[in-house]
Amino acid sequence: MSLKFRIMTTSIALAVIAAVAWLTLIDREFDSRATLLPDQVITVFPDPKPLTAFALTDHKKRAFDLASLKGKWSFLFFGFTHCPDVCPTTLAVLVRAREYIAKNMAQAEDIQFVFVSVDPNRDTVAKLGEYVSYFDAEFLGATGNSGQIANLAGQLGAPYQVTITPGVENYPVTHTTAVFLLDPRARYHAVFTPPHDAKVISERFQIMRKIERGNAT
Repeated sequence: MSLKFRIMTTSIALAVIAAVAWLTLIDREFDSRATLLPDQVITVFPDPKPLTAFALTDHKKRAFDLASLKGKWSFLFFGFTHCPDVCPTTLAVLVRAREYIAKNMAQAEDIQFVFVSVDPNRDTVAKLGEYVSYFDAEFLGATGNSGQIANLAGQLGAPYQVTITPGVENYPVTHTTAVFLLDPRARYHAVFTPPHDAKVISERFQIMRKIERGNAT
């Protein structure tokens, strides 16, 4: 192992330790007055954007719309069930993030995780249900027609492209890898950017909720 490589790996390790220490210090010292400094993991919007009406269907054949967001913090991830890598990897991270949140936070029942398929041509409601249930029985899958999906994705600035080729089953689909966070008032409140880490997502979310509680008092 070269000296240069050892120095680089040591620097990375120290940066990770410093980030964790920073989060712990902020959490302990300020409690409900905690603050989130700008970083590469989460962007929190000081003026959350209210969503306008949209209409999808979840994998239990229920309407998934603005009312479905009210009263819950919602983590939304856009993808498709034929995705070979990014989608299963991200959903696995979100499963662990949900476990961290449930373990370390009170009132974790007001949180939901939603996988929105941008590929309605292949992702039926039944297939979505089977897919998300493989990761976590509490996760929701949702989709709609092309216009309905574009409506919600457009409000969040979530780019995607589906290139359907007649006669080709495995056509390409590209989509954002961000995870979008909506607050209990159905507002676009924050976004998590990759690479995603379950524990870090959980820690940032806990601090953000403390900030919101402090602002509400």
